[in-house]
Amino acid sequence: MRPPPLDPLIHLSRSRQRGSVILFVLGMILLTSFLLTRFINRAHTELLTEARKSLEAPLRDEAYSALQVSLAVLADIASVDGGLHSPDQGWGDPIAYADYVPPEGLEVTVQITDESGKFSLAQPKEEALRGLFESLGLLPLDAERVIDTMFTWTLPDHAAKFNEADEATYSRMDPPLTLPQKPLRTLEELRLMPAIRQFLCDEAGHWNETGQRFLQNVSLFAFDQVNLNTASEEVLRSLGLDDNVLARRSARSDSPADRRSAIFYTRDDAATALGNLPDSASLGVSATGFRVMIIANQGGRKFQLEAIVRLGGRAPAPSSDEEVTSEPRPWTRNSIDSPFRILEIRENNGF
Repeated sequence: MRPPPLDPLIHLSRSRQRGSVILFVLGMILLTSFLLTRFINRAHTELLTEARKSLEAPLRDEAYSALQVSLAVLADIASVDGGLHSPDQGWGDPIAYADYVPPEGLEVTVQITDESGKFSLAQPKEEALRGLFESLGLLPLDAERVIDTMFTWTLPDHAAKFNEADEATYSRMDPPLTLPQKPLRTLEELRLMPAIRQFLCDEAGHWNETGQRFLQNVSLFAFDQVNLNTASEEVLRSLGLDDNVLARRSARSDSPADRRSAIFYTRDDAATALGNLPDSASLGVSATGFRVMIIANQGGRKFQLEAIVRLGGRAPAPSSDEEVTSEPRPWTRNSIDSPFRILEIRENNGF
């Protein structure tokens, strides 16, 4: 006996149900594949990051070791010579001075420059800053405009003399800016100032030749005196040294075979060799701030460590209730046993 024929509507309903199940399964497969792909990509990125960190760790450790060696060299030379005055004392290349040899297959270069041989923007003196800009080639009125815009940006009690430096000018910018009226945190802040962009930058907003020379001669850090031994002619001219004194200084540093003999250890030494120096408390003969640039290199991988250190400011001694132990403590900017205080430290800046 043959079964009765199926109702066509029931057959269509079952077909639709099977189609819905297939679409659901395909959707789940697609979603699972998408999530699995994202997971694999993320895991791959994290594995690469961890691998890179593991390869970077030896370079980082060696760079910090080289920093400690550099500070030890500075302290040693300061003790032997009675102070730090010029890289010609040997501290410009501390690796060579200390006969420091890194592990096999790893290269380390260290360069120390005198940061206190620059003009400090942390505590700028208007007359000296005006002299610096004029020595860089700016006309007196243009220098006045640049100084006005810088002081309006950094000083809370400075009233703008030119419209371009007024607070209303910044409020009309896109996006609008609020004057911080605090010391500069980075030199890149300067490019936000209209007068700086006009005279020290090109049409694209990048530093022009005058702007680059300006950056080479300024520091964001505060130092009491500019070091006569290492300062550029532009900086020294801004402090009142005339062309005759600068010419005698240049001839003295270029002529001797032993460059150590050209170092000024006291202001009296400098006055005897150069003639009358301006009676300026801002002019000294000692280096008190240093920029330490370290690059560790191995197999094409590089690690850069940059530190700004200042003479003075030894870490405080442990309190009486602090546990004393013979085990070495982890090295940090606060715990390093050194007559130097680290003002700033950066890793892989620009790498």
